[in-house]
Amino acid sequence: MFHDSCLFNPHGPDAPLERSLFARLPGTLKALRMVVPRPLCAYQRVECTGVPRLKLASFAKLQVQALAPFSQYGSCVVRQGNWLHIWVWDAAIESAFSQKHGSKQHFSALPYSLYSTPVVNGTVWLAAPGRAGVEGQLWKNNQLVDSMWFDEPPDVDTWAALHAQTPGFHALGWPLALPPFGVLPPVSSPHPWGRNLTPRLQSRTRIQWSSLAPAALVVASAALTGWGSWIYSQKQAHQQAIDLGLQSQERLLAELEPMQQARQRTTRTLTWINAVRELPSTPATHGIVAELADIFTRQGLVVRELEINAPTVQATLVATSGGSPRLTAVLGALESHPWFYDARFVDVSGGTGFKFAWRLRADAATPTSNSNSKNQP
Repeated sequence: MFHDSCLFNPHGPDAPLERSLFARLPGTLKALRMVVPRPLCAYQRVECTGVPRLKLASFAKLQVQALAPFSQYGSCVVRQGNWLHIWVWDAAIESAFSQKHGSKQHFSALPYSLYSTPVVNGTVWLAAPGRAGVEGQLWKNNQLVDSMWFDEPPDVDTWAALHAQTPGFHALGWPLALPPFGVLPPVSSPHPWGRNLTPRLQSRTRIQWSSLAPAALVVASAALTGWGSWIYSQKQAHQQAIDLGLQSQERLLAELEPMQQARQRTTRTLTWINAVRELPSTPATHGIVAELADIFTRQGLVVRELEINAPTVQATLVATSGGSPRLTAVLGALESHPWFYDARFVDVSGGTGFKFAWRLRADAATPTSNSNSKNQP
């Protein structure tokens, strides 16, 4: 099918975009295409990651409904990778285009943005015939990222103001410096670079087949019917196989569910046992007293008061000789013991008593600590 593409002009006759090499072909073999100017379109890019291919058209229609600011609208949705590019315009444009072309209802519609020349990375400027404005397109990795319309080519100040007023402008990838315009051809590409996922209901032109032989129609219809039946049967067979596989998978999962629950309970129990084993144990009071008695006896001291509030231990000591204990010797003996740390002198109590405080180590009751304490001189 050959196309006659015309750029819609709301103020005058429409401008043809392509020079058809088949101008002498009858109208029944040519399709009419309306090209909507960019300033008459609303543009939006929507991510479609995870949408199945068979549901992509329905997803695109829902996005168009959410984006369209008109009660009656036309649209074009093109997919690139994991993104949908959506253009929406007022349906009154299509009615006006139909009246200009002899009230034809069967024509397709595309936005003028699809007639640009895609680039790998960079900015593309697209001029419209009969208009002073330009369209700017941002491309990354051979995919369109953003499209903007300017009523007139922007200058450096306008570009800087756009960056300052639009926080997401630079985040999309638009350069800080104004890209050069170069030569702006009216149409960069003779053919659109995308296919519309939401075509008009009357987008296909009716072709008169009365000149063809009836036998050819019968043969073609029979062939298409047979091929369609075969495709349908294959699809049903594959669907049945998929359903059987899903049912088998669900049955196996149901059988494995008790085993999974038992495994989870066992794992929780083992985790609890290991956590309990790793908990440090506090030495018994009689063990602490025995260790302190051994230390203080060698220092010539007796305990007047002893307070154990793990991990803190406080004791008031009195010298058996009636004099004053050697503070450095007492503190050194406590610090050198494997059970104790952070030993310090607190105060003098009752004239002859000297109050000390220290802390118990977390591993004070382990076998290693016990063996080390017995080896103290």
